[in-house]
Amino acid sequence: MISLTLPEWLLAVLLVHLAAVFAVTLYYFLRRIAARPRHAGTPAFFRCRGCGHVYVDHRNVPMAECEKCGTMNDSIRSA
Repeated sequence: MISLTLPEWLLAVLLVHLAAVFAVTLYYFLRRIAARPRHAGTPAFFRCRGCGHVYVDHRNVPMAECEKCGTMNDSIRSA
């Protein structure tokens, strides 16, 4: 059996908890990096022919659906 004094036990418990918090933080940090899209498309601006709503779509598509009324619209400008 390992004989430790009370301060050594408290230090050991503290170090175990700090290691657990560090591991969880590292896990979520790496998970967030892995979930990030590799290449975001250049934003394209769209103006809806139906309702006049102006919106931005970051996907690389020639047409996008209006967020308000659902009409498909052509891009008016790419940034």
